[in-house]
Amino acid sequence: MKMLYDTKQITLLGEKNSEQKYLELINKQYYFAEAIKILDKIDWDFKDFTTQYLTHTFHSYPARFIPQIPLTFIKLFTKEKEVVLDPFCGCGTTLVEAFLNNRNSIGNDFNPLAALISKVKTTLIDESEFRYLNKKLDIMKRYIDLDYRRIDERINNLPNRKISKIFNRVVISKLETIRETLLEVKEERYDNLFDFGRVALSSTIWSLVENGGEIDVDDLFLKKVKYMQKGLNKMAKIVKDIPEAEIICGDARKLKVETDSIDLIVTSPPYVNALDYYRTHMYNMLWLGMDFDLFKKHEIGGHSHFITNRFRLLSEYLGDMLRSMIEMNRVLKKDKLCVIVVGNSSVEYELIESHKFFAEMSKKIGFKPVKTIFRKIDKTRKYTSADVGKIDDEYILVMQKIKNANISTDDDDFISEVVREQMIKFREQIKNIQGTSIRGRRPTKERLLKNIDKVSGAIETIHKDIRIER
Repeated sequence: MKMLYDTKQITLLGEKNSEQKYLELINKQYYFAEAIKILDKIDWDFKDFTTQYLTHTFHSYPARFIPQIPLTFIKLFTKEKEVVLDPFCGCGTTLVEAFLNNRNSIGNDFNPLAALISKVKTTLIDESEFRYLNKKLDIMKRYIDLDYRRIDERINNLPNRKISKIFNRVVISKLETIRETLLEVKEERYDNLFDFGRVALSSTIWSLVENGGEIDVDDLFLKKVKYMQKGLNKMAKIVKDIPEAEIICGDARKLKVETDSIDLIVTSPPYVNALDYYRTHMYNMLWLGMDFDLFKKHEIGGHSHFITNRFRLLSEYLGDMLRSMIEMNRVLKKDKLCVIVVGNSSVEYELIESHKFFAEMSKKIGFKPVKTIFRKIDKTRKYTSADVGKIDDEYILVMQKIKNANISTDDDDFISEVVREQMIKFREQIKNIQGTSIRGRRPTKERLLKNIDKVSGAIETIHKDIRIER
């Protein structure tokens, strides 16, 4: 039986027995019912597994899932050249695994930075183009320290002046020199190299933000370029028959994907009230000239609004996710699987078990929940949110499409009805079982009563809150 990445897999993923047993298990061929049973034989914690290899390492990204999750479903439930979709593709983990295993893939994300990272991770570049880029950067390196006299001019030419408040003038000058060099690459019609360089620049900016600007900018950027080149070159040696990878910067609630065209969906959507991606990626997006305000306006699950009643966030989130799941049903072939990976969240110390909401809503739109898998997240990879705390575990919801939903995502009445039903159940739940957040803190009796009133208030405004601002 053909093994993952052919004979290269041992080099990539190490010699650990647990990993080798796992790989042998998923690389066999099974009938559908058998493959479902195989899911129970897998240790989903993937403790001590190698999770960072090849292009997975190109760019830091918060709350991403480990590659073994999409890899498992890709190997067990698809064949080569079939199409895998991730409608919330983030930094492209699902797409990279599909690419490495000769599956075609489509990735969608409203975050333009996520779309850019995903594209670069799944786009091979010829060595001759890398030689051109390296020569270009060698020239830049010679003169980058001579351009300080142009600092004011560079600051005035920044795509957004807000950035000038973040770093010192020398750092800004160097970053702007790099950006200008990349624009020259674009002008010379090396589009893939331009995107490649922008991801390296974005990764450099991420490191600057993480380290408070105390970094040798040009040296770090050039090291990232060299490191990323090696990653793509290794991938090129592994991937023999290059599959298609289409990246769409778009809305998961209105997918630009053909009906009944997808063989598998694996995705990890945003969590409600847990992370504002626009805040995390603000400096990167502003420097790269991306539409930061548009992304902020349409981000799913963010918590920058509904300050007086956070439970309205939950209504809005459930409406957004229901629309997204309707679209997943539309594009997925009958009897195929949709896999959603999501962790618990909390609002006002009340536990939000998103996977349960999704499972219940899925039954209304042509899906059948097949299995829910619980997994612990490695302590070193926990995602921390100021509002939610450390997310220690997550759930893998496996659903099968049994029929077409035949419902439009524009049907606000249907969306409102389903969300209202879920919110009423949620209100009854917190009445009967005193809530607890992920941090283990229970609301006081006074807060509990206020929460019940707030949920009631959120129910009253559902029809307004679930509408999409066009």
